[in-house]
Amino acid sequence: MNEVAALLAAFHEATGREAALWERRDGSVAPTLLGASSPTFATHTSGGAVAWDVQTWARAQGVVAHLANTGDSVGWLIVEPGLSDDADRLLGRLIPFVRRLAEERDGAAHELVERYEEINLLYAISELLGGTTSVESVADTLLRELAVTIGATRAVFLRTDHNQTFLAPIATRGLGDTVYPNVPLDSATHIAARAYRTAGACTEDGVAARDADPVLAADDSALLAVAITRPSTGIGITGPHPVIMSRRPGVSVFEALGAIPVGVLVLGGHRTGASFTAGDRKLASAVGTQIGTAMYNASLVRAAVDRQQLEREMRLAHDLQLKLLPRASVVQPEARAATRVIPAESVGGDFFLLARLDRDRTGVLIGDVSGHGYQAALVMALALSAAAIHVQAAFDPSIAVAAVQRSLSEELESTEMSLTLCYAVIDSRVGELRFANAGHPHAFRVGQDGDCTRLAAIAPPIGFSDATIEECVMAWRPGDRLVLFTDGLADARDARDARLGERRLLDCLAGMTHREPPEAILEQLFSLVDHHVGGTPLRDDLAAVVVDRAL
Repeated sequence: MNEVAALLAAFHEATGREAALWERRDGSVAPTLLGASSPTFATHTSGGAVAWDVQTWARAQGVVAHLANTGDSVGWLIVEPGLSDDADRLLGRLIPFVRRLAEERDGAAHELVERYEEINLLYAISELLGGTTSVESVADTLLRELAVTIGATRAVFLRTDHNQTFLAPIATRGLGDTVYPNVPLDSATHIAARAYRTAGACTEDGVAARDADPVLAADDSALLAVAITRPSTGIGITGPHPVIMSRRPGVSVFEALGAIPVGVLVLGGHRTGASFTAGDRKLASAVGTQIGTAMYNASLVRAAVDRQQLEREMRLAHDLQLKLLPRASVVQPEARAATRVIPAESVGGDFFLLARLDRDRTGVLIGDVSGHGYQAALVMALALSAAAIHVQAAFDPSIAVAAVQRSLSEELESTEMSLTLCYAVIDSRVGELRFANAGHPHAFRVGQDGDCTRLAAIAPPIGFSDATIEECVMAWRPGDRLVLFTDGLADARDARDARLGERRLLDCLAGMTHREPPEAILEQLFSLVDHHVGGTPLRDDLAAVVVDRAL
């Protein structure tokens, strides 16, 4: 039974009245039955659906016909007569809503099926890399998995030498006894050298492919090369490549771009004989980033010979984690946002997420992992990854937060950690703010009159229990703003150990004119913290998000 039929069956059960919905699309010869409370009533109303004057036919048959919005077109809702038309009007309003939800569900399911192989590959590679400290030991497996998923019949995994003068093969696929040669990094034509120098991806076809890699494209088949990149530390631990220099002396262009190449993956000979697609390029680039990050992490572990070095690298790791946080511009043009995260130590657990769900809805999430150190940072990364997936897949905030809770349950139990999490969705179409709050105390809707209404935390922090995550709703009025911050702001201490307190932060928000952009509000909050703390070191991470959206 489809969704419309289920809705009409429920209507029949509640009112005792049969109902059927017929759609008449432009250009169609005959109307289409979208659903009926019973096959008998569907047959009974089929004559009315094709009648020249449906209303006249309905009166003659002793039924009622309403012109209805079907979600995609218009049609006739034919029902048995009753004492009140209220139920009919409610049914008419529910039909397009139910159909839209069904289309969203089917679209998400279709996309998930299409992306299953890619998602499965990324998870498999993550598990493979997570179980070793030497990427070289699993290079053959990595190359095979990528080639099979993308459809390449030949492939090579290249890594730079110690002096960064050439790329050397550490794994090959589909070459038989052919020896793949080293590739000079200053080669002007080889596709691997070009991908390395740009820290990106390159494709070639036909004769150009053979010139770009005579081994993998000996038969003029398509080529795809992607750089294996590690994140830049931003402190210039690697010298500039002799061929490519930054405008700033002593800093490589790769560090300026935020990614440093350490190798190249080259794939050739698509099994269909076609060119490699943009999707193939995107997937291979994601794998290259995974491998490069794993190689970098392995080098950090080997280099951290004492506590001081380890702490230094953890600070760098935290900076890299912060780069995973979305830019405030992702919710534009429908909404404006400003965000800021300041770690107190080398690593921390505060994070946020912004999501442009559709034209009418903007998602805003903030979280605070308990404790400090690398464990908090790792839980933060897991929570951020899980949230990024679930807020796009779930329609309701409570469902999204509950999904994050399930994703993190084993990790939180094993580490005995917890996190507060508040996820709110601003729906400008209906003027509502829907949210689910698991133990996060500092979440507010700030009205144009300066009134600060707390988004109540009716569930405990995630990791405390498996309590049901309930959803709350409040009105979203013209001029309203959403302000979320972590307890690092309210708990900020001065040299005398005096706490700043939430009240002073709320007074600051209430005193604003509400014509300022979100960036100005954020600046005021952090200026208040800075003035209170003075030169006293922070004891906790600071994170805040300010979002406004017009109705």
